[in-house]
Amino acid sequence: MVKLRLVSNFDNILRSKIYFFLKKSIWKYLVATLVLGFLKPINELNPILSGLIYFTGINLILWPLQYISTKTYAKTINFDAMVEFSETEIKINHTNQDLIEIKDWNWIKKIELNKKRVWLTLNQAKPFVVSIPRSKLNNSSIQLFERMKKHKE
Repeated sequence: MVKLRLVSNFDNILRSKIYFFLKKSIWKYLVATLVLGFLKPINELNPILSGLIYFTGINLILWPLQYISTKTYAKTINFDAMVEFSETEIKINHTNQDLIEIKDWNWIKKIELNKKRVWLTLNQAKPFVVSIPRSKLNNSSIQLFERMKKHKE
């Protein structure tokens, strides 16, 4: 069993937004701006260079928007809970409310493990990822997430 305190604060929300942006959206923007570079090159520049300039411009707009969006969302969400992960269920004991939720592992859509973190993508309408530093986990906790990842595949 793994027991952790999970809090949705600015850092965690920003990490989640960056994770999804780099995992999914950035490639779409790169392809779209390269296509735009071929269709509308800037002052007869090389189409690829034009696409990269467009890509840079879009990123100069999107990154501050990510920051502002995160600031706004961090003010509205109020999640602070002790979460227990076991083989059969996920128990969420909200510390700021008198509420205990029991979820099954279907609440977690995807589990990714890398050298520094365990990433849990929640299965909900508005995508969100929980990032757990490996330094907070012992070997048995990491093994639990590895087993559950294999079970999900």
